[in-house]
Amino acid sequence: MPYCPSCGAEVGETDNFCRRCGARLKELEYPPGTPEAAVKSVIIGRIEGIKRRDPEAISNLVDRERYTKFDDWPPYELQGPEALEREAEALRVLKEYTYETMNWKINILGDAALAAFTIRYRGTIRDRDFDLRSRVTAVLAKSGDVWRIVHEHWSRSPEMQGPRGETLGRRRFKW
Repeated sequence: MPYCPSCGAEVGETDNFCRRCGARLKELEYPPGTPEAAVKSVIIGRIEGIKRRDPEAISNLVDRERYTKFDDWPPYELQGPEALEREAEALRVLKEYTYETMNWKINILGDAALAAFTIRYRGTIRDRDFDLRSRVTAVLAKSGDVWRIVHEHWSRSPEMQGPRGETLGRRRFKW
């Protein structure tokens, strides 16, 4: 089932507009029914699983045997399927999660897909508010007619919100 790129609600293959937010679907960069739309739908479904705090929904979209991840939350190291268990624990203390995705670029390479996008996500975890913008790259593999996530790389953008709610500007590096 495809998802609305604006609000993440499930939409029908033939819908022209999202029933929840009214976003126009037919003029999408990746129209429903295309391989790119299928890949984007898997990724949006994964993010919606975070929003709904549903680790089982997330697990169904991931190839657990081959899954790897670099996260924008500690630990900042290459992780395997154990990243999904850590995430499931974090979902128990997550509240008020909202997100917005933008700047999508999806390449289909046979039975593999490479998706890159930007996400801004907000919420509360362990009574601490966060408001972050990250760059995400996901690699998906197709098995039969099903796309599954095999790798994710999340990296925070230099501009983010500090622990007291203040906006931290872009860091300037002098090389």
